[in-house]
Amino acid sequence: MDYKIYGLKENPFPKGGAILKPDSSDLRENGSIFSVNARKQEIEEFEKKFIGAKASFDDRVRCGFLWAEGDRVSGRGMGKTALAVYMKHKINDGYGEGYFGGKKKFFCSYIAFNQQMTAKIGLFFQEALNSYIKDNIFEEVAKITNVNILVKGGVDIKFAQAVANNSVRNYLEKEVLGHALDIRLTAKDWRADPFLKDIFLNQTTRCLKTAGFIGGILLVDDIENLTDRSTPKQVETFIKDFGLSFFRTGNEASNSNFYTVILTTHQQSAQKISQAWTVAGLSASFPLDPGGHASLLTRKPDLEQAVDMVRQYIERFKEPTFSPPNEYYPFTKDTLETVIQECDYHPRRFLSRFNRIMVEGVSNNVKEITKEFTKTVPEVEEEEGPPSIEEL
Repeated sequence: MDYKIYGLKENPFPKGGAILKPDSSDLRENGSIFSVNARKQEIEEFEKKFIGAKASFDDRVRCGFLWAEGDRVSGRGMGKTALAVYMKHKINDGYGEGYFGGKKKFFCSYIAFNQQMTAKIGLFFQEALNSYIKDNIFEEVAKITNVNILVKGGVDIKFAQAVANNSVRNYLEKEVLGHALDIRLTAKDWRADPFLKDIFLNQTTRCLKTAGFIGGILLVDDIENLTDRSTPKQVETFIKDFGLSFFRTGNEASNSNFYTVILTTHQQSAQKISQAWTVAGLSASFPLDPGGHASLLTRKPDLEQAVDMVRQYIERFKEPTFSPPNEYYPFTKDTLETVIQECDYHPRRFLSRFNRIMVEGVSNNVKEITKEFTKTVPEVEEEEGPPSIEEL
């Protein structure tokens, strides 16, 4: 379809439920299009809580939720992942240079579990190491260190060589797992748990500290996918192993309070994880509760914020030589506001709806999309996702 009639390169809005896919090359799906104005409050709250921007890095909250109200359907597509990806890029642009006068070097990594799997702590460390590779964290270490420096910092020589040579993926696949790093559901992976734990919590942390990092922020998305195939006992064991690994002494990461861990999920899953956290005896030292101090709510945008979200997508796909008749073109402002209100200000819903409206507009050669025209475009039912932790 030719969207040039609207001065656009193509349909600017995401389809298929408008759920973010950070590894996608499509700008509409990977979080590249983001409204800072719409999320100003959440950004400031994130920086205050999880970076300690108003006080000091040592005073940051070290474990918390980035969550949205609702269940596995209504709680998805609210902008949690978009905010997480934005914060990752903001922090890693100079590795904390924009905070504390540039005197503290820290990083952020986005760890996603986009498929259901059994809750095993080794699988978490495996995906975390995979994310470090994708986020170029090891590459940054290699730029400013060498094998000798890393070994002096306490790193095992084989891993030090892998980091210095930018061959961590090859090392993990050949020496530890015996298969591709992206494959996770094998019994052999479980036997590798102790090795993955040591590599992540000890060897990798020593590499990072040697390279001048004082800490790291881990954004863990869709952690409920680690529990969907698990029994309640397996979930409890996983949460306990997880908490003890990061927040009780016994390894390089926990001994130095190196990591902040933020779990990105929706309300019902957050409540289940919080219950397992309490059963594991971790809540006294590190309270983890949706709605508590160690949590950040991704709110529904108001009308002005939602309109700005829509405009960001239009602007990104606008032909550079095109001069639109108004700032909301090919819509009228009234059209935007009406559709957003009809979708109850839910980002996933209104972005998907605008995608469908644009398709119909081009198909019918509509010059300007009015609210009257949108009433002729049928609603498309959203697909249900797989059952989540709250259905165990």
